[in-house]
Amino acid sequence: MQRLFIVIAIVLLTLTACGQAEENNSQDKAREEANKAVMEKMAHPKPSYRDDLFEMKLHLDRTTYKKGEPIVASATFAYVGDEPKVTIYGSHGFLGFGIHDGKDFAMDGMSTAERAPTELVRGKTYTYPFFKSGGYGSDDPDADFWRAFYAEKDLILPPGTYVLTASVNFDLHEDIADRSEYRGEVYQTITVEN
Repeated sequence: MQRLFIVIAIVLLTLTACGQAEENNSQDKAREEANKAVMEKMAHPKPSYRDDLFEMKLHLDRTTYKKGEPIVASATFAYVGDEPKVTIYGSHGFLGFGIHDGKDFAMDGMSTAERAPTELVRGKTYTYPFFKSGGYGSDDPDADFWRAFYAEKDLILPPGTYVLTASVNFDLHEDIADRSEYRGEVYQTITVEN
């Protein structure tokens, strides 16, 4: 009977370890795919776009900076459709920023989940200065770095190559059952030299 208990315990421990390994592999694969997407954006910057409804641009005074130098960035967004105005539904902060290096640095940005109406007037350009948003865990090995990064008002990055992204996400209809999600993004490669 004791042997059976030991065999069952070994089998359960093995299954648990395999499950954790699969979860870690899944997380590693997701991280690897995300980093590939960042590298693709670095290789093919898209600082502006325009479609039938909206126009968006990312503004930087330059793309190469010295270590410790503040990076000044903003994004503009405009409704360019046929109607005199349009109401969109989503977060009040429907435009956000992200920064990635394709390795360890990732500021994904955060927003709230409300469905607030925002009226946009055709031809009026709305300007959004860069702002930091995101988070980190208190047990993150880089928690001290992230705490200092988010506490600093200016955008100051360590030496490296990054993709700065401005993105929008909202619905074009108020009724959640009749969702018409709109997503758009612009991005530019930034280099910080030693």
